[in-house]
Amino acid sequence: MGVEETTSEYQLPKSVMKWIALGLLLTSGVVIAISILSGVKVSDLTKLGYLTFALTAGVCASKLLVQIVRFRVITLGLAGDPKPNLSGLALTRVASEFVSLSTPAELGVFIRTAWLKGKGIDGGKALSISYFEVLIEVYVGAGLALIAAVYALTRGALVIGSTIILVATVLIVGYTVVFIIPALRGIKVPHFVFTFSSYLIGGPKANDLYLRAVVGSLNFSLSARAIVGRRNVPVVIKAVGLTIIEDILTGAALWLVLNASGLKIDLVFSTLAVEGAAAVAQIPVTIGGAGITELTMKSYLTTVYRFSSWAPIVLWRIATYQVLLAITGVA
Repeated sequence: MGVEETTSEYQLPKSVMKWIALGLLLTSGVVIAISILSGVKVSDLTKLGYLTFALTAGVCASKLLVQIVRFRVITLGLAGDPKPNLSGLALTRVASEFVSLSTPAELGVFIRTAWLKGKGIDGGKALSISYFEVLIEVYVGAGLALIAAVYALTRGALVIGSTIILVATVLIVGYTVVFIIPALRGIKVPHFVFTFSSYLIGGPKANDLYLRAVVGSLNFSLSARAIVGRRNVPVVIKAVGLTIIEDILTGAALWLVLNASGLKIDLVFSTLAVEGAAAVAQIPVTIGGAGITELTMKSYLTTVYRFSSWAPIVLWRIATYQVLLAITGVA
């Protein structure tokens, strides 16, 4: 199966395409609105340096390579035998990142699932593999966010620290319920689903739908259970390591901008700041965390470091989000 076939066989629903278009407009509008309301001018951004902007965007874009490698490692490690043909993997991973960035939820996981199914992997197993990557991202990111929250509390930033702890805890618990618990106890599709759907679409179709749901949930549970088994520990360790590298790259992007603007903090603390803001931005209120990310970062830097300038935050957001949207959108 060629790259052209694997990447074109799955077409995004029109509803998702509308969310993407809305996401692009909203996130761009938020950056412009913040710039206007905070008094940030183009000259304020250029003072930070074109080189700073280019390096920041480049460092952030390099995390796409890490994501591709991680998806490859997870796919080869968890798909079983025979190993799937990986043609089109890089393009699929980048395209799925674009969907995740421009929609309210982690919809990119379904792009990766569809690609895995196209490679002959069972639907339930494909979903569990794709979801496992998200799980690793959430666990590592939320863990770093909790460290950032504790540090904020030690600096007297009670509100932002408590908010990050609350959201990060909800993320960890929520994703554990969706993935780990089904792996340990399995998923049972309630029979009332068949009863209810039979009134809507008729008995034969409802029965077919119910059986598909039962088989799919069973395959997901069995695959998730196999994934969390001991024999996959090396894959988990590799995935966690690559995710930490990805997070360090996002921290480096902020570190470059902050140092150019006069706030001298090290790479570790800039990474913690990014993950703290990213955790709060996971709240599905706006598309791509538009507005929430910027406000959380501003609050964190102001209360923890007494740094209140908007210009570096705006430049950082453009370089790490708008530019990333443009790069992944090409896919």
